Amino acid sequence: MNTSLTLKPLSAGKIGLFTISCILIFIAVAIVCDMLTSWIHFNVLKIVVRELLLRVPLTIISLHLFAGKIIKAYNPAVIYGKLSLVNILKWTGISFLLPIAVWLFYYLFHFITPLNHTVLLSGNDKLLIFIKWISVSLAAGLTEEILFRGHLFMLIRSRCSTTLTIFITSLIFGLVHIAMLSSFDPFSVGIVVLGGIIAGAMFSWVYFYTKVIWYAAIVHFIWDVFFIGKIIAVSVSQKDADGTIWAFKLTSHSLLLNSAGFGIEASMPVFAVYSTLIAVLYYLYKNRLFSKAISLN
Repeated sequence: MNTSLTLKPLSAGKIGLFTISCILIFIAVAIVCDMLTSWIHFNVLKIVVRELLLRVPLTIISLHLFAGKIIKAYNPAVIYGKLSLVNILKWTGISFLLPIAVWLFYYLFHFITPLNHTVLLSGNDKLLIFIKWISVSLAAGLTEEILFRGHLFMLIRSRCSTTLTIFITSLIFGLVHIAMLSSFDPFSVGIVVLGGIIAGAMFSWVYFYTKVIWYAAIVHFIWDVFFIGKIIAVSVSQKDADGTIWAFKLTSHSLLLNSAGFGIEASMPVFAVYSTLIAVLYYLYKNRLFSKAISLN
């Protein structure tokens, strides 16, 4: 199989059409998977089947076929790259370091405090919560990276510079996440879009630097485990805390630390972590280019 990176230039109109089509395929697969599992009444089993057994493989296959049979501007196999055990371990370690650094900052400076349960969770309750949110986070990490940092990156990169491609795909990433909001006030929308741009840029740089989509998916997956769901969370109410394995209460009212109530995922410490990894990868990438230039002379 030829996995060389060859991009055929596309018109702006085709890029727009194919981008919308890829997003619609992504959404359609999610809807179909939800329908196929509607008969499963045990919630955790339903989520595992829907997210891991159906949505992940169907999303990857559908987008792969669409790119290969319809778009025909790049070989979709180049998106995936080659895994190595050493790099899997390295990026897994980095992936844990990023959110842990954020949580330690809040905990050590007493910006969060443990929130006790009023209803004790049994070992089985904790296991079910863990399985549920691991499944959701893993599915999101894999499918969203395949879409945004994979196919959409390739589509837009066929016409735009790398920097512009990273910005556009990250902007789309943020805009799509507006649908997850319960309130569509300007502040909430702005925070989600800004957070999406910065997070998307971080994931994009992981992919651009490694040329392996799976490493970006690892970073995305572990980030979601720490910030999305109920494994470890800043709870906004006692009821919310009772459904979380490790619940914390945010004690700071600073806009920079709690995003005016939006949560720590869109806070300045988190943005600082995003920016730090982007800066490091940019430096390493430029250093690698410089070393190659020296070796050719």
